[in-house]
Amino acid sequence: MLTFLRRFVPVRRSTGPERRGRSRPGRTYRPEASAIQGLETRALLSGDVRMIVQANIPYPTLAGPPERLDIYTPATPAPPGGWPVIVAIHGGGWRRLSKDGYGPRIASAFVPNGYVVIAPNYALSGRGRPSWPTNLQDVRSVVSWIRSEAPALGIDPNRIVAMGESAGGNLAELLGTDPGTSASSVDAVIAFSAPSDLFSLHARSPLAGLAAAQFLGGLPRQVPSEYAAASPIDHVAPGDPPMFLVHGRQDPLVPVGQSRAMAGALTASGVPHQLVLVNGGHALDFPVHYGDLTRRLLEFLATTWNDKGSLSRTP
Repeated sequence: MLTFLRRFVPVRRSTGPERRGRSRPGRTYRPEASAIQGLETRALLSGDVRMIVQANIPYPTLAGPPERLDIYTPATPAPPGGWPVIVAIHGGGWRRLSKDGYGPRIASAFVPNGYVVIAPNYALSGRGRPSWPTNLQDVRSVVSWIRSEAPALGIDPNRIVAMGESAGGNLAELLGTDPGTSASSVDAVIAFSAPSDLFSLHARSPLAGLAAAQFLGGLPRQVPSEYAAASPIDHVAPGDPPMFLVHGRQDPLVPVGQSRAMAGALTASGVPHQLVLVNGGHALDFPVHYGDLTRRLLEFLATTWNDKGSLSRTP
């Protein structure tokens, strides 16, 4: 039997990253019967705003051994129908970083507002080791796993958000435009500083172009089909889920034109969306910075869940 630690951790309400304090033992929490049934858990309490964290839970992948994910859950009973869930996909140029840094940040903004946040690791590229399309298959597998475990986790399988920054934003947009199957489809997308057109990215940003070439296994002239497949802008179609795009006007790595072009493609296909441009560079570090966007994101998602019609579009 695998044993995981569930812990209560403190968060700021939508204004900053998780703050960890000295913890003390608390009560025991047990999930409902599921594939994760029987986990021996210990709850640790610290701070005035609490969440339950399940760390390093394996999820099955298509192309190799299981990857790991963390689950951040409100420390209250699930509402009727379950909590909505955010799949928090970390950035890092498709080649570095992990769930450990991104998950706590996104949880700090959304768990206090009644969302579950699930932060996965996924396949990363290395020299001579492209990670495409394994990384997209991995995050698709996460969404499918969430749906299969939704009753046990207290999650609403019809309210799944893909959220990411930078390379994670690229994968989040792909989950919205190219989900693979209905089981791995998402209901909304939130993308920060996301590359949407990898041909243009390679041409306009040398550093990001190097990361894209390693990720995809070659230059655009060598593997053009891979660049097209990994470009969300090439997959936009009517009926795609609503999207909220955020980009820094001074982004030196992923030019702001990437999100402008993505917004244009969404407009042409009639996909509800918002584009918010902020004064900043590439690493926006939401919600440590730009925490005021939390309210707008919650309103965007509430509109999505309530299906109140087209969202406003910001040029």
